[in-house]
Amino acid sequence: MFLACPNRCSTNRFELWNASVFVDTLGRYLEYRPAESPLYRCTQCGSPAVDLGEVPNAMQAEHERELERVSDYACPACETLFTAPLGQSPVVCPACGQTFPVSQQTG
Repeated sequence: MFLACPNRCSTNRFELWNASVFVDTLGRYLEYRPAESPLYRCTQCGSPAVDLGEVPNAMQAEHERELERVSDYACPACETLFTAPLGQSPVVCPACGQTFPVSQQTG
């Protein structure tokens, strides 16, 4: 975990936002129950903190999802139908080896 304030406050102090801390009648700590996904907020400006430690994992997951997306192509030379990763250009026909550029598609 590497917390950061989106407003770049310099205090580097964060409060656990959605967890229950239980105390007795004298204010003595009894127990703590975190929520499913803990949230933190900047104590200076009150903005929800961003966990920059999760960024590399999120980027890797997005990259893997992008690699799984494919598009269908027809070779202009031999008319073979095949699939290739979406966004790949040029593509190479697996049947005849013809290389041809394709327009970028979104989907």
